Amino acid sequence: MRLSPIFDVVEDWLVTFLHLYPLIGPVFLLIIEEAGIPLPIPGDIYISYVGYQISQGTIPFLSAFLLLTTAVLIGSSILYYLSFHYGKAIVLRFGKYIHLNERKLYFLEAKFRQYGPFVIIIGRHIPGFRIPVTVFAGISKVKYRTFFLSELVSIILWIGLFLEIGVKLGKKTLSLFHNHNSFFLLLIIPITLTIVTFLFGKFIPEKSDD
Repeated sequence: MRLSPIFDVVEDWLVTFLHLYPLIGPVFLLIIEEAGIPLPIPGDIYISYVGYQISQGTIPFLSAFLLLTTAVLIGSSILYYLSFHYGKAIVLRFGKYIHLNERKLYFLEAKFRQYGPFVIIIGRHIPGFRIPVTVFAGISKVKYRTFFLSELVSIILWIGLFLEIGVKLGKKTLSLFHNHNSFFLLLIIPITLTIVTFLFGKFIPEKSDD
């Protein structure tokens, strides 16, 4: 399914922007996305694109990893701060644009009570929950130190995985910009099933022997 014409134009602009600024571009776009501004190309692809740059010898893996990690922490910290102070207004006015609604917030709140920071670590890897997790942390007044450390653990896994994907794919990474939906569906499905199974496993009642 194609995106709307406006998103198609934005997508083309983003691809051009990344070609012009292959290192600074992904960093800038990740900050924007993590701050809550929706973009037609997911952050996973920006990270994979940097992985492609690594395969071309443009930047060392460690430098790219640290740069992207810093970008995500900056962007998510901005959204955390805004949510901490203006959370309800953000949900009411912009919720539908950032895949956020009260149902997701209630879900995250219930899980956070049971699993604590682990919900932030795992929640970011569930499709559609990366931004709501940050907004939830701010609205719920989760301590910034707790949010920051949980976020750091989560993005280490995320960035490392997609950098490696970009390195392995090499130049084929460029094809993901206009065909990312089907490719990442194949990757997201097994990850999502694993996470959902873990989160809900404890709530499935065991069969009685009686």
